Amino acid sequence: MDNLVCLDLEGTLISNAVSQIPRPGLMEFLEKVKTLADVILYTSVSPKRTEEIKRLLVSEEYVPEWFLNLEAIHPEATIKLKDRVPGYSNYQRVFLVDDQIAVIAEDEKEWWVPVREYVSPYPPDDRELEAVAFQIAKRLSEKD
Repeated sequence: MDNLVCLDLEGTLISNAVSQIPRPGLMEFLEKVKTLADVILYTSVSPKRTEEIKRLLVSEEYVPEWFLNLEAIHPEATIKLKDRVPGYSNYQRVFLVDDQIAVIAEDEKEWWVPVREYVSPYPPDDRELEAVAFQIAKRLSEKD
């Protein structure tokens, strides 16, 4: 594909690495994004814990089976830099879906797709991922 979507884990797709509550609409969101772009995880969660979370979400059928094979990258510090994404320059467009503006470099805000943080009391009618999928599709349809 010509596009890449990097997905944060904690506060974006799930509550956090401890409780691991999947956000409503997670399966549908992932399936939609996968039709639009290549997908990877870009998370501050440790590699070992990320793999455990991926296995749990697949086994409990909150995510598609292909989620288990998603590449996961991890920032070296607190900022998620675009140039840490393997092969980012080979893509026409690269996006980072994340709930924390603090992890976005000041000069890289153009690649950020903001999402409201998924926090307690975890509303069952949360439609944030649906809105984010719409935003990604809209941005991909825009001319440069």
